[in-house]
Amino acid sequence: MGASSWSYVTPLQHSEQAALDSLRAAVFARDAEYYREEGIETLAALTESGRLDEEPAHSVLDVDRVVRCEPDTEEPGEVRVVEGPEVVELFGTASPTRETVEQAVERAGDGWFPPFGRGSGCCTVVHDAAGRPTQLFFWGTTGD
Repeated sequence: MGASSWSYVTPLQHSEQAALDSLRAAVFARDAEYYREEGIETLAALTESGRLDEEPAHSVLDVDRVVRCEPDTEEPGEVRVVEGPEVVELFGTASPTRETVEQAVERAGDGWFPPFGRGSGCCTVVHDAAGRPTQLFFWGTTGD
């Protein structure tokens, strides 16, 4: 089994963690029928079931903590905030648009792009055409 990638965009909220929590709830709600067939009724029950640990990671459901740390030091289950000079290095601008981040993440298959295939994720603020921060873009590399 090889690595795969996932990405999601969600509106800005008062914190990155709140945005991640809301996004995870929305993804679980979208996929609820699948999990209910397995006897899992809530996101908390899915997390507690250990099922996410048993299956290869495949979505934002597999991460639950937003952290600020040095690149490549986040742990599985964590989403590292990409900010400051790293944003410019990765996206060529301090105020990347959604399209800029999407294109960069799509080209990330050669392993140089965070989270470096460690089974974790990253997020960064994306901006509208006027340069205003509008959304958080979450992405990850998962699997083995």
